[in-house]
Amino acid sequence: MDQILLLYENDYKSIKTVLNELKEACRARLIFMADQSGQVISSVGEITNLDLPTLTSLTAGAFAANLRVGEILGGEKFITLTSEGGMASLQLSLVRDRFILGVVFDTRTTLGLIRLKMTKAVKQLEEIFDGIIDKIEKEKQTFGGMESPFPEITEEDIDKLFGDL
Repeated sequence: MDQILLLYENDYKSIKTVLNELKEACRARLIFMADQSGQVISSVGEITNLDLPTLTSLTAGAFAANLRVGEILGGEKFITLTSEGGMASLQLSLVRDRFILGVVFDTRTTLGLIRLKMTKAVKQLEEIFDGIIDKIEKEKQTFGGMESPFPEITEEDIDKLFGDL
């Protein structure tokens, strides 16, 4: 599953809806979705004065280390990671072995509520990502496995069209 993820507008809106519902249900400060490389897919909540790309990159690294620890301790995949602090805490959960759902929360809520609501959100997100992956597979079949939907266009045609720009 190393293909590039392409999100259509309706898929993005579906993800955003799940994140918004989770934020409201948990009274969380920030909810984010990222891939395992740390690329932000979507976020909702307080991001003022927050470097979200750095946060997601660091959490992706922490999650990768967490997965490795699980392997070392008997091969079990650790699918959640919790970091608790005085002013802010973070709960991470793996979605479809490729995506990370993160919840930043404070004392307005509890870790138990976060875990409970994240379980439901993860299931909803898995359904959305399954649909996205199905669309990608169908598109591959539609184009007969070709790299480009316009295979008859050659590099020479492109050079003639654009010349020496």
